[in-house]
Amino acid sequence: MLQSFVPFLDKERYLIIRFFEFFLNKVSKNTTISFSELQDNLEISSYNLQKVLSTAQNLCSQISGLKLEQAQDKKITLTGLTTLKLKKIILYEAHHSLRFKIFIHITLRPKGYSDTEFQQKQGISRATYFRIKNLLLNDINTDINNNMNSSEAYSRYYIYSVIYYFSYLDFIDDSSGKKDIAASINYIILLLKLSPTNIQRKQHLYFVTVCYWRSKIGYKMSENDEKYLADLKKTPDIKKIVDYLNKVWASSVISAYRITNFVLTFLVTIEELNTDMLSNLQDYDSVEKLAHQQIARIHQSLGENFSQISLFSLTNKLLKINAKMLVPVYLDTSYDRMKDWNFYEDSYVSIARLAKQLLQCRADFKSARPLGKNENTQLYYSYLFAIFSEIPATAFSDQVRIAVDFSQGIEYTDYIKKKLEEMALLNIQIDRFVNPKTDIYLTNNFDPTFKNDQVVWDHPPLTKDMVNLRELIVRVKNAKHKRTVNNDLNSDTKN
Repeated sequence: MLQSFVPFLDKERYLIIRFFEFFLNKVSKNTTISFSELQDNLEISSYNLQKVLSTAQNLCSQISGLKLEQAQDKKITLTGLTTLKLKKIILYEAHHSLRFKIFIHITLRPKGYSDTEFQQKQGISRATYFRIKNLLLNDINTDINNNMNSSEAYSRYYIYSVIYYFSYLDFIDDSSGKKDIAASINYIILLLKLSPTNIQRKQHLYFVTVCYWRSKIGYKMSENDEKYLADLKKTPDIKKIVDYLNKVWASSVISAYRITNFVLTFLVTIEELNTDMLSNLQDYDSVEKLAHQQIARIHQSLGENFSQISLFSLTNKLLKINAKMLVPVYLDTSYDRMKDWNFYEDSYVSIARLAKQLLQCRADFKSARPLGKNENTQLYYSYLFAIFSEIPATAFSDQVRIAVDFSQGIEYTDYIKKKLEEMALLNIQIDRFVNPKTDIYLTNNFDPTFKNDQVVWDHPPLTKDMVNLRELIVRVKNAKHKRTVNNDLNSDTKN
């Protein structure tokens, strides 16, 4: 995800982030790296590496538990680095980057500074300001620049995505418009009957703040922006929001309607709008039609196990996901860095296959707009995680049956069974006794009469033992899935 926001980081500060990323992304558990390996990866000279090390050392001294040590043999060791600490480093470098500060100034002007006042506050010349500003705008994707220049709605959404990623509002003490922003958010939450989580409340705050500051400095949405917005029915609920925004924010009813449209489009995009409120969208019946087609496909896939699911809850999830097709332009990039589907396709083959079938239903649905760039990935994961959360693993035919029996005693055997519950998503069933249907026999004594897979642990399992067992379960699952698919094909051929 960071890659999308690199233009907002000063180059020397991005270099520091890459330094820490290199350690975190190493496959090896070894946290000691040679100077030459770092120079090759960061593509810098030995002189610049020393500057990076000095800056990194200062950062480590400010973050508890993070320690950087240099050895005399031109090697360094970094300990204590986690994804949380890397995120803190990214935020620190972003908030101290002149590029990011200039972006905030030219798009939001939260302090109301003129260009001259901003330059004075940052201690930079006019020439430096315009040079960095031009470099920043040139580094932002051309399509993004063009869309921002032509659409206020797109500008607001993009600005929101930038400041939300860098947690900008969490690090400023500016209370400009805070009362109006909080009142507007609370009113809309009550009217739309939302129950936001902590992270959703943060999304609301950032989104509404961008709208407030953009409106405050004179930017308004026009008819041209409607191509980015879902179309609303003029229902009583919509009228209440329009009347409220016309009173406290907008200068006209049409302006208030566009803001309302923009807010609801945002809530649809982040899948927060309740299904009973989704009916306020024009053409919502097509969303329901697609969801019913997908439910039918799920029924066909699960057969008699379809009865195990909560149909109401699953349908609601699909309606929220599919409602995004009514937003004319694809905007969300939540899973932009997760384009490799292999892990789920290898480990959860039946679930991944069903997710792809639901995705194909959406792609083939003629009433929906064509899928946007990267939207395949977004929808694949949305459907995948909806299946994980709404369909019990036991509903799939690739269940792996495991018998557990150790001579150390019943309490030890029960402990191992409890450990196996950590793998419940892999669709396993613990057999009370070994029987002909058992796929894996887990024990401390080899049994030559058992013909399927057998795992022998003569000591309490270590992490590597659990990893090896997981890999065996996945292999057995995939073999079962393959047999099921072949049987289905043979059955279709005979029919």
